[in-house]
Amino acid sequence: MNAGVFVGLDIGRSSLQAAARPAGQKWVANSDDAGICELANVLTSVQPEIIVIEAQGGIELPVAGTLATTGLPLAFVSRRNVREFARSVGARGDRSHAELLAHFAELARPEVRPIPDTVVEQLQALKTRQRELLNILALERSRLNTRVTPVQRNIRSHIYFLEKNLGSLSEEINQAVRSSSIWQ
Repeated sequence: MNAGVFVGLDIGRSSLQAAARPAGQKWVANSDDAGICELANVLTSVQPEIIVIEAQGGIELPVAGTLATTGLPLAFVSRRNVREFARSVGARGDRSHAELLAHFAELARPEVRPIPDTVVEQLQALKTRQRELLNILALERSRLNTRVTPVQRNIRSHIYFLEKNLGSLSEEINQAVRSSSIWQ
């Protein structure tokens, strides 16, 4: 942990934006699994004192699940608290939401709630299985160009099965994060 580095993480449906204070560093990544892992690696190397994430109704759960498996210090804050903070510091549209969250982290220093080791192990196993299924799915999709109809049908059936299982895994990851101490 790097005392004095505070990160704000803005999670959107298509991208992740992170900003650090006081250095002013910024990062952007896609909000898919590869982008989340890329950002987790960057943030692990920065070793922030705290990463503040605004609770947004669920889209932050996969990100939190991945970051939690790396041992990064996470704190969820409510939208209302961030809005009130923005008003109190006179924040305008000249900075990104990630920068505002980093500023909030630096001044408010919300409580970091560590995740129990059992939940981290569960999340790591679920994320590993998710990556495995994504690799298999990519292979199956690349095989779809076969001209043999029965084989195509079989591949489509397998793709459907994999996508359904990936959805179930994602829901299990979300539920593990929701039931953990960081979400309370």
